[in-house]
Amino acid sequence: MSNAATAPKGRRRGARPTPKDDRLLQLRFLHPRFWGVWLQLGLLRTVVTLPHRARMAFGAGIGELAWHMAPQRRRLVLRNLELSFPELSEQRRQTIARENFRLMGIGVVETAMGWWLPMERIAELFEVHGQEHLEAARASDRGVLLLSCHMLGLELSAARVLQITPFKALYREDRNPLVATLIRRNRRRRIEDVISNQDMRGMIRALKDGDIIWYAPDENIAPRRGGIFVPFFGIQAATTPATARLAERTGCIVLPYYPQRLAGGRYRLVFEPPLEDFPSGDIHADTARINRLIEQWIRQQPEQYFWVRKRFKSRPEGEPPRY
Repeated sequence: MSNAATAPKGRRRGARPTPKDDRLLQLRFLHPRFWGVWLQLGLLRTVVTLPHRARMAFGAGIGELAWHMAPQRRRLVLRNLELSFPELSEQRRQTIARENFRLMGIGVVETAMGWWLPMERIAELFEVHGQEHLEAARASDRGVLLLSCHMLGLELSAARVLQITPFKALYREDRNPLVATLIRRNRRRRIEDVISNQDMRGMIRALKDGDIIWYAPDENIAPRRGGIFVPFFGIQAATTPATARLAERTGCIVLPYYPQRLAGGRYRLVFEPPLEDFPSGDIHADTARINRLIEQWIRQQPEQYFWVRKRFKSRPEGEPPRY
């Protein structure tokens, strides 16, 4: 590992799996209801050992199978593309959707690569653009909110970011307790620490301490949970205003970043300049600005976005559902 091997002075490395964690994995999750998950994980760990081209072919096969075997998800992706890109022909949206499924299958393999592939081999797959923006933000001694979105392959890109700088990542508990435990465990092996996306105090504390937090605000957050309606692809979308609130309360730098898949099974990390005049004091304008930025990234590579979510689920009062 490169310069991420030593955390900046004054920062404590995140908690690592303990013997108690190991006992939980060995005992509680040996119940037959978890055997299917263990088999899938064992298969993925084996796939990680294959040549890169074979890994990508295996993942693409998973995605192609899902396209035919998961009609509800297929319809959801097509509906999201219809809402977001009404100007495109139906045939074009079908092409994007099918490629999106193929890349989602590859994304499953990339998650396993992010967990188990040796770090030096991950570094060989990436090129990095705009690293000087990240280095300048780190040198400021202020907290950094590494602003991203749910592009496919984020788990693998996070492993590459870690080689550049230690950071903390937000996570949401998976419904399957084994999957949730394994995600936390494997992320803590390679990420400085993880913070629940419900732990606003923890995020504020980390940013005030000068830490870097990976953050993706592009989810449907209902108004009852603090979301506000601002445009996203021309549609009023329930969006968290937390990006501006965190910047306001901590004085952190908001540094946009996103991954890209390139031809030939390679990847690119793009760090953009930090947001200027942010926050502005207008919470709706600031949140809409974040949505415009994310929309811009998605328009560059629509097939690489995680469309299998009901991003437009919550609706303003009186507006009919979109799904």
